[in-house]
Amino acid sequence: MNQSINGRAISLSRLPNSDAALPYAAAIIGAALSFGMSSHWLAAVGIGAFVYYFVRLLQEAGRDLPIESFILVMASLQWIVGPALAYSGFSDHYKYRMYVPVEQYMTLAVPGVLLLSIGLYAFRRENRFALVSHYIATTHQIVKRAAYLPFYLIGVGIVFSVLVDRFPPALAFPAYVLSNVKYIGLVYLIFSDRLQYKGGILIAAFGLTFLSSLKGAMFHDLLLWSAFIGMYAAFIFRPKFGHKLLIACLGFAFIFVLQASKDLYREKLQEGGRSDFVSKFVSSVEERLDTDPLSESNNLERLVVRINQGWIISRIMQNVPDRIPHAEGETVATAVKASLLPRLLFPDKPIAGGKKNYEKYTNFYLQSSTSMGISLLGEAYINYGVAGAWLFMLIFGLVSSFVINRFFKLARTYPTIWLWFPLILLHFVKAETELLVQLNFLVKSIVLVYLFVWANKYFLKLNI
Repeated sequence: MNQSINGRAISLSRLPNSDAALPYAAAIIGAALSFGMSSHWLAAVGIGAFVYYFVRLLQEAGRDLPIESFILVMASLQWIVGPALAYSGFSDHYKYRMYVPVEQYMTLAVPGVLLLSIGLYAFRRENRFALVSHYIATTHQIVKRAAYLPFYLIGVGIVFSVLVDRFPPALAFPAYVLSNVKYIGLVYLIFSDRLQYKGGILIAAFGLTFLSSLKGAMFHDLLLWSAFIGMYAAFIFRPKFGHKLLIACLGFAFIFVLQASKDLYREKLQEGGRSDFVSKFVSSVEERLDTDPLSESNNLERLVVRINQGWIISRIMQNVPDRIPHAEGETVATAVKASLLPRLLFPDKPIAGGKKNYEKYTNFYLQSSTSMGISLLGEAYINYGVAGAWLFMLIFGLVSSFVINRFFKLARTYPTIWLWFPLILLHFVKAETELLVQLNFLVKSIVLVYLFVWANKYFLKLNI
């Protein structure tokens, strides 16, 4: 199918057979190369799986909206690659280390991720590119009729971003969701054909968002939203595979430098306040590079610690069931119940965030300002053990695939709903979050997005 936006021909089609074989070939090569460096053959298989998901993500970008592959890249990176590097000696942190033998951990993690991928890809339609092509054309027409719409959404998001800390706790979540509408506005902007300098505008928007993240010293959402917006931008700019790989490598280098300098930067903010935060960040990068080149083991360890969610899972495996019995589905039932029932009907509804389960099952305690999660894989093991966790990951993948597929079908009735997927599924791509956080955010964000769209249509006569 061919569409034209801003003079660019948008052609979405299936991958040629030779390209379809590339992820498998890359996975085999990745597994073979890592086999000699990995401390266990299952770790090499897991690294091969990560390479497969990563190459498939790059291939799909610009042809499809690769939500499933993005979820799997994040999961395999944090549950397999990070732990494999830690087991191989790239991290020897006194606390953020692996607590069980490599064979025991990888026996849980690698089959768990593979089964999650089987589930996630299960309901994915082979001709989804045709649906996406239709949605692109429809989105283009909607934005063409209301050229101000992207700027309106960006403005709403900026207003709530400025005011988010001033809302009472009961309204903090709706304010946070609406603050992210600015990113959805950027996605709408991508499909406008009235602006000749969209690339420059997107770069400027990234710069402003980076400054905002820099001031708060929190970068996770910045990186996730950059990836999401890049997926939509790929439909318009149509980068070749090599260009997408280069962009990914540059992004990785940016994350490496950011991670190497982040701790020192936060120390400077604590000591001198947040004034001149840009100069503090620049000086932190310069000092870190002067004292520890990027190739130094300290910087490599910082990166491995950051991408290694497996240390928490391994700590859970050390404690469960020897010191703490399996939950036998308790946290899963609580998560489902809490996501569907308001606090009025569920007085003991837990607070989403993960702190309670993290402290209970790791026996480590967090400061009030710190938040860590046990992850979906860790929660599956807590409840059902190794074999039960495998089955849980498969079922979760199947349910997630069904939900994503339904969202794509819903776009036939509400054509631009596919632009809101990143906001609705924001916590589904975070490998560190537990089920309560994922379901709670999913349900609440769906309700809030629906109310936002309805309110704009009813009061402002604005079709979003």
